[in-house]
Amino acid sequence: MNHDPDQRLVEAVRAGDEVAVARALADGADPDASVSRFQGSVLIEAARSGRSGVVGLLVDAGARIGPVGHFNVSPLRVAVLEARTDVVRYLVARGALPAEPTTRTSVLTEAVSYAMHRPRPAALATLQVLLDAGATPRPSEEAPLITAVMQPVAPAVLRLLLAKGADVNQRRSDGSPAIVVAARRGDHAAVDVLLQGGADADARDRHGRTALMHAVERNEQRVIAVLLLAGAAVDAVGADGMTALELARGWQRQNVQFMLGEHRAGRDDVPITRTVVSIVPTGVRFKGDPPMLHLLASVIDIALDDLGDDEWAARTGGNADTARAVAVRLRHEAVPASNASWFQLEVTADEFAAARSALVELAYGTTRVLPAGTSRLEIVDVLEELDRQLGP
Repeated sequence: MNHDPDQRLVEAVRAGDEVAVARALADGADPDASVSRFQGSVLIEAARSGRSGVVGLLVDAGARIGPVGHFNVSPLRVAVLEARTDVVRYLVARGALPAEPTTRTSVLTEAVSYAMHRPRPAALATLQVLLDAGATPRPSEEAPLITAVMQPVAPAVLRLLLAKGADVNQRRSDGSPAIVVAARRGDHAAVDVLLQGGADADARDRHGRTALMHAVERNEQRVIAVLLLAGAAVDAVGADGMTALELARGWQRQNVQFMLGEHRAGRDDVPITRTVVSIVPTGVRFKGDPPMLHLLASVIDIALDDLGDDEWAARTGGNADTARAVAVRLRHEAVPASNASWFQLEVTADEFAAARSALVELAYGTTRVLPAGTSRLEIVDVLEELDRQLGP
């Protein structure tokens, strides 16, 4: 039997045995006893595991509620990161917030970020406890709403922040409104939540650009749709003289031009002031299981057989021989990844375009033959999944 009260306390805390914890403390155990060099004190261990009863016993016995050790780790911070809501509520009530070090990221900012990294109901509940307790970010940190939009977090977090009094028109430290930050990131859900909360759809950043202008430049069509449905001004003019429509023309974004009200759209060479750098990949790596790669090969073969070489070239702008070659490669050249269980194949931009064009033909074109056991809707799903990965 271990007669060392400190060691018995450590073992009792790890086991979550409140009776044994109380007994060890009564026998003279140090309430700040260390579990290990890296795990910190027994109070930190109890907070990490969510043992609110044990936490209460240790605090009542005089355990240090503030940060300890070389890394200034506190029981409150650990409880926040583990989303131990009951422990956070107890520690806050016992004065843990003022004891937090000013040299680290605030627990409020970490709670907002953690709602994205480990999303679960307890993370949202923990954030609410901190907001109700009046937790604030450090002066050098962004407002919680901006932090949330920049992550980006789920809409539920934004709704909670707004319900707790966050300014829906909050601006980032560089002057960008939250709605512009969300639009630049293509987060149409965040844009919608902000608009529903009363955000100014035409709020401008320090360059005079609106969320709609930024969304158009980045080809974020879902964001554009949300903004237009909310009444965002299409004819607003930025400080550089640009409008959303001029930006769409300059980037040759024909679909966006139609969304903005144009009835005819071409590939005009329109000079504009660009605020984003666009990249054009010259190669793609397919990753997946052989049956899915073989499905892509079958889609290409069917489209080629149905259209013929000339019609394929006319409809897709690609070379039929390139399409045939990539179909063969998809069937025979995919190799197992060296450090994972999937198969993969490196293809050129032209080869990828051939595979995508074939999917378009079977999803929306005149081709009526489909791979055995596959529906048209499944082909549509595959096409949309590829497009989402490509981005705007």
